[in-house]
Amino acid sequence: MVAVLGIPETIIGFLEYLLFLNMNMIQSNAKEKKYQKSIRFIKSLDQKDKINNILKYLYNEFEDWIFCGLYIKEGNQLEISNHYSDNIPCSPIEMNGVCGQSITEKNTLVINDVNKFKNHIVCDRNSKSEIAIPFIRDDKEYVLDIDSRKLNSFDQIDAKYLREIIKEI
Repeated sequence: MVAVLGIPETIIGFLEYLLFLNMNMIQSNAKEKKYQKSIRFIKSLDQKDKINNILKYLYNEFEDWIFCGLYIKEGNQLEISNHYSDNIPCSPIEMNGVCGQSITEKNTLVINDVNKFKNHIVCDRNSKSEIAIPFIRDDKEYVLDIDSRKLNSFDQIDAKYLREIIKEI
């Protein structure tokens, strides 16, 4: 075993691991605070143009997001309903991508690396990770779709707070 300043390598490795865990906790707390602030703001919005204002606010609040939008199921395809993004979104899209599978499975999908997701529909080559959350409003099926320019951008914290925000739509 190699010692550095008299401390075995395993202890240094363990301390690095603890530091890594601490950094993740700090980032998670910052993300939660950002979502809590977002929800307070969203609850204060007027009903007029509320969906667009929610999407615009979220898109601008989370700097790594490159797409924040809603798709609506129309027959066997999804069509863009509302969005904010760096590029023009794909529309219509087939049901075999992340959004379609989310609606079909009626389940939130968190994709850490879109390039490893079979049937990923590439609308923006800068997209690295994605979250898709299905919901129903007025008997219509929608999916909230958010893409990030960074890998592993989304987790259960995002899923939890985005489901809360969907209730405001």
